[in-house]
Amino acid sequence: MRVCSLSGPIHPSLTSLANLSVIQLDGNDLSTTVPTSLANFSCLKTLSLMGCGLQGELPQEVFQVQTLRTLDLSFNPLLQVSLPDFLEDSSLETLVLSGTNISGRLPDSIGNLRKLSRLELHDCTLSGSIPSSMENPSELTYLDLSFNNLTGSVPPYGASRNLTQIDLSHNALTGRITSVGWEDLPNLEILDLQDNALEGDIPPALFTLPRLTEIRFSKNRFSGRLMIYSNISSYQLDMLNLGSNQLQGSIPASIYKLRGLRYLDLSSNNFSGSMNIDALEGFENLLVLDLSYSGLSINTMAFASAAASSFPDLYGLHLASCRLRALPRFLANQSNLESLDLSHNYIQGEIPRWIWTLEHLAFLNLSSNFFEGFQTALHNHTHVVDLHSNIRWKKYLDFSKNNIHGTIPKSICKAGYLEVLDLSHNHLNGTIPDCLMMGSLVVLNLRSNQLSGDIPQNIPETCNLKTLDIGENFLRGQIPLSPANCTKLEILNIGDNQIGGTFPCHFKAISSLRVLVLRLNKLHGEIRCPHSNITWQMLQIIDLSSNDFSGTLPASLFASWVAMKANVDFDRLQYQFSSSGLYYEDTISVTLKGLQLELVRILTIFTSIDFSGNRLEGPIPHTLGNLKALYFLNLSHNAISGSIPPVLGNLHQLESLDLSWNYLSGTIPAQLANLDFLSFLNLSNNQLVGSIPTSGQFLTFSKSSFEGNLGLCGLQLNKSCSITRNGTEEARDDDDSDDNDFKWFYMGIPIGFVIGFWAFCGPLVFIQSWRFAYYRFWDKVLFRHSRP
Repeated sequence: MRVCSLSGPIHPSLTSLANLSVIQLDGNDLSTTVPTSLANFSCLKTLSLMGCGLQGELPQEVFQVQTLRTLDLSFNPLLQVSLPDFLEDSSLETLVLSGTNISGRLPDSIGNLRKLSRLELHDCTLSGSIPSSMENPSELTYLDLSFNNLTGSVPPYGASRNLTQIDLSHNALTGRITSVGWEDLPNLEILDLQDNALEGDIPPALFTLPRLTEIRFSKNRFSGRLMIYSNISSYQLDMLNLGSNQLQGSIPASIYKLRGLRYLDLSSNNFSGSMNIDALEGFENLLVLDLSYSGLSINTMAFASAAASSFPDLYGLHLASCRLRALPRFLANQSNLESLDLSHNYIQGEIPRWIWTLEHLAFLNLSSNFFEGFQTALHNHTHVVDLHSNIRWKKYLDFSKNNIHGTIPKSICKAGYLEVLDLSHNHLNGTIPDCLMMGSLVVLNLRSNQLSGDIPQNIPETCNLKTLDIGENFLRGQIPLSPANCTKLEILNIGDNQIGGTFPCHFKAISSLRVLVLRLNKLHGEIRCPHSNITWQMLQIIDLSSNDFSGTLPASLFASWVAMKANVDFDRLQYQFSSSGLYYEDTISVTLKGLQLELVRILTIFTSIDFSGNRLEGPIPHTLGNLKALYFLNLSHNAISGSIPPVLGNLHQLESLDLSWNYLSGTIPAQLANLDFLSFLNLSNNQLVGSIPTSGQFLTFSKSSFEGNLGLCGLQLNKSCSITRNGTEEARDDDDSDDNDFKWFYMGIPIGFVIGFWAFCGPLVFIQSWRFAYYRFWDKVLFRHSRP
């Protein structure tokens, strides 16, 4: 009774069917526990309750049914399962518990299931190592332990000669796989070990297995040279995925004998030399070729000599960072091409017209090249009609980091299904076309161009934007109301423009906002919304620096930023384009530790507040002390007064703190010495007094972190602290006593001469009797010496 809209619980009357051998209730919403009474069926051979919303703990008695051959309780995530000690006389042939919650490890007794042919335990939160007894079930044909937390090495499977599929992917397995005994698995068809931490060489014996069709080893640490014997027998191999490893050396020539390949991925490795593209002309079945970041160079002359008609008709071609200097010619005839990545190469000239004629091409990445513009047909109204029919199917266009000049082609507006458009870091001028604000767009990045005019006002109410980046241009006017329609917006960058107006309180409805950059504009007024509250609970980066904001720091805003209080998410901001694993990585530039840096990957744990370069005043709010996940705080170059609140010592993740060029007074709180990760500190040019803490990270900071505070003292400033009568500390320069001794010594010489001169000559000048006595004295002396 599969998928019959049945509801639970399982009625006890079912046990009256004493001879029942098969129970299959898959796909019904039973929402109940597994009754212990199911173990009472003496003839039960099949129990299948897949996707039934089962809850609670699975009774151990179910595993003890002697006649049970098939047990399938998969896709019941609320079902708690404890694997028992399996008996040697068990009849189990199929055990499928995928998508349930299995606590603990795989028991060693799993090897007692001698009749077991199918074992599926993927996505079960399993931990520990795979027991070596797994090779005992000689009848095992299908093994899936993927998406768990398994550790240790891959055990040998030599005794399980009937195995056709092994899937141990997405675990934490380590070690080498050279001693597993792959040559003893003649029936193996699929081997999936991707996304682990396996290392060492890839055994050449794998390529000799006669029935092997898929090898998936991506996202590991395999190293050494790729060895494929010249007498390979894997003509059935149609998938070879070795991407994201550490493989080295040149590509073996014998790889060109794998003519049955449909999918070849050697990306993100450390290969050397070149790839002979000509030799792929005979790969009639090849659909996807990915050599991006592999270390291999592709000779464009090979592309030129290849006959377009004989080259495989690809669905996906990824040649990023392959030292290409020209567009491959055969691409113009790739009628089925859906994904093309030629980024990070040296391709020059204009983006050709035929790119738009590839009607199935949905993903196009030509970023980080030397393209200078679009061929005139994209602008020429006489040809634009021919292009629209194909442009409309484009979903991902990335032309960033080129030398493209001119205006934004309005023909792009005809791409009615466009999700990602990145034209950033070019030399585009003119205004942003109003038609560009399409409801289908998820990412619009026009950063770092020469665009002028106003921000478009016509963003539709059906806005799906997650990223809107128009920073580093020459945009004017005010922030329009229309971006408030983008309630899914995560990244908003309007920084480095000439935008005026006040703080954008109309963005209060964007609860998903994570990054807000408004720096280097002409914004003014207070950072608050008087008639409404903003609760950006997801906000992790805010940059309002170098504007004309005034008033006090917004204590209520700080209190609402939940993501900066306890962020435990270690993901990164990105947009997954389609289900094929292609992503758009968001980037942002921030000022960290006094330096302007580009964050290529924005981790969701990264948090930053930059309010520097404004006219903010008043005290630092104590609510800042609650942002315990904050990494960077910059309040410099304002008019902030009062003392540094000791609660800033609660920011244990803080790496950078800049409070310089304000009017802060009082002492430096000793609690700041508890900030173990603080690597940059600037408290200079304030009115701080007292001693600088002499523990923790404070011992690593230089004089520049504290100078410009006349009342500060400590080792960093070479000033000792003396205690005054009222018990306070005041600065006394340790070197002043020594310096003063030298100063008075050298200054005493001329001073003594002047004092002595006037002590002797002064009376002679001003007292007449002394002057006469002086003259009589010298007359007598001269008279006495002149006598014969």
